[in-house]
Amino acid sequence: MTNWCSTMKKLFQFLTFFCLCNFAVANNAANKEVEVKVTDLGSGIFELRTDRSGNVGVLIGEDGVFMIDTQMEHLVEFIDKAQKELSNNREVDLIINTHFHQDHVRGNAYFKKRGAIIMAHPNVRKYLENPGGIKMFGRKAPSFTSAYFPTVDVTADTSITMNGQSIELYHTPDAHTNSDLFIEFKEANIIHAGDLVFNGRFPFIDIDNGGTIAGFIQGIEAIIKVANQETKIIAGHGPIANLGDLKNIVAMLNETHSIIKKLVDQGLSLEAIQALDPLKDYTEKWSWAFISTERMVTTHYYDITGKLK
Repeated sequence: MTNWCSTMKKLFQFLTFFCLCNFAVANNAANKEVEVKVTDLGSGIFELRTDRSGNVGVLIGEDGVFMIDTQMEHLVEFIDKAQKELSNNREVDLIINTHFHQDHVRGNAYFKKRGAIIMAHPNVRKYLENPGGIKMFGRKAPSFTSAYFPTVDVTADTSITMNGQSIELYHTPDAHTNSDLFIEFKEANIIHAGDLVFNGRFPFIDIDNGGTIAGFIQGIEAIIKVANQETKIIAGHGPIANLGDLKNIVAMLNETHSIIKKLVDQGLSLEAIQALDPLKDYTEKWSWAFISTERMVTTHYYDITGKLK
């Protein structure tokens, strides 16, 4: 049992570190052409997607270019090229980071150097200033210089008016992380959900850095409250979502959490629970390369017990 639990812990550590660093892709893709898939959502709003990092949103108009998340260094020039083709070669003026994971903030320095103002929840800057101060399963966190730091804190629900859009920023505590924002474009009826939405797949919930199952569900429910049947929702990862997709995620998380909690309440260890394969009925629809069914069991167990064995 000890060896098995040690192996599981190492796996969990590696996957968390991989999500935050994207180091394997970065080492191989820096000089290769990257396809940026552009989806026109209307009202000057576009999704820019590489399927290698968090999905980017841009709003383009007379007031300038507003961008949500910045991906990674090895991808950022491709993202900028795509937005410039849409904006007639304009620079990005304003950026929102939805949270502090690297695949959403590592392009900050590139745009900041070109004059962009960067906004985020204060915990984003806290992490970037002192990544070693936040747990990462004992792994050394990658460092950032001040070039990556947001310069404007979003501490509560905030409003911006730009390019004919009333833009609402909502903070959802203890959800995917302890720093999550989602963004609503009211007139366009479009939402960028950040990593509160992994559409059609098990979500990554960063328990070591403030994430919780209950908070994640509450975060999705907060989006549901401001959405309707026509709302287009840019996911942090995965395709454009709708209200039904969000409700399916909430139902799946409630169901799977209940299944694992009942087994924990029976006194079963993580190893014993994994052996039962209790979430096998969810594998076909929700399991994917990063968060497998086994990993989702571990996430629920860790959330419930605070332990990985």
